[in-house]
Amino acid sequence: MEIIAQKNYPDGSVIFLEGSRGDSVYLVEAGAVIISKQVGGKKLIIDVLRTGEIFGEMAFIGNYPRTATARALGDTTLGVIDRESLTAAVTALPPDMRKLVMSLVSRLRKMTDTAAGMTILRKEPRVARTWSVTFSSGEGFSDAYTHNASSGGLFIATDKPLEQGEVFLLDLGLPDGSQLTKVACEVVWTREQTEDSRGFPTGMGVRFIVLTQQDKDKLRAALAGAL
Repeated sequence: MEIIAQKNYPDGSVIFLEGSRGDSVYLVEAGAVIISKQVGGKKLIIDVLRTGEIFGEMAFIGNYPRTATARALGDTTLGVIDRESLTAAVTALPPDMRKLVMSLVSRLRKMTDTAAGMTILRKEPRVARTWSVTFSSGEGFSDAYTHNASSGGLFIATDKPLEQGEVFLLDLGLPDGSQLTKVACEVVWTREQTEDSRGFPTGMGVRFIVLTQQDKDKLRAALAGAL
């Protein structure tokens, strides 16, 4: 890898922001870099990179927007890796190997999003529960079921998960025959592929945005097995 430039960043300065475009790939030459994501309105620290580590490669290889924010931790020096040499190296790969690399990058991106989303949802204990749900989407109403739940959110097993960040209304059927209706939810993370459809089905992790105290009490009772 050829370093074509060096950039210096004072402590706390932004190297790039989550969601921004960019195809620069960096090598940490001195200092450190904090990688963080915004999930559910909260900043989660994903990793701290130190001397000798490379970052920014997912956006470069996959042509994605930046999946996280990078900030300098202490006075930091980064080497900018030559894009032309990287492009030539990726292009020179045999087609099957290039396809494998792209697949790995895509999978890593999804795993990062999933891990971050699960961190938010698991702030309250989750309980395995199978309850019927109905939610609205661009294609109308969809029937599905919960895989697990907490008083702060739940996982909906469905082969048609909504987009991460999408806000929607949910009807949730409880074991006593009652329903929580028009519960405002936000999609925190999704799982679109799985090798274990029983233990880890496709679907989406959601958090409750608006839930009345009465509904929250009913939900907690159901989670405790009182309903």
